[in-house]
Amino acid sequence: MSDNNGFEDEAELDAFREQYEEHREALFELVSDYADAQQIDDGLFAALLLDIAVSSRMLGYAYSVEKPSVAGLRLELDRFAKDAAEHVRDVKAGAEEFIAEVKSNRDAN
Repeated sequence: MSDNNGFEDEAELDAFREQYEEHREALFELVSDYADAQQIDDGLFAALLLDIAVSSRMLGYAYSVEKPSVAGLRLELDRFAKDAAEHVRDVKAGAEEFIAEVKSNRDAN
């Protein structure tokens, strides 16, 4: 059995990945433009985005279940923390390539 994260086939998974990246780029551009216009510090910018992500996950839970509960919300936040930690681990694995790309872009400018 293949591990396609619940997708029917590789083509469906690829379509999802493409759509995900399009949304990610568009949202990043929107919030980055706002942060630039408001001259928001990079650290504060990251904290604000994290706060929005947590709030979004909390609201998503509260509105997606018939009887939201404190225990259910806490479990959902535990799942979110696990997902976030996994994402950070995945990104750390590509740290060398990321820094090389940033250095290349900085040198080009």
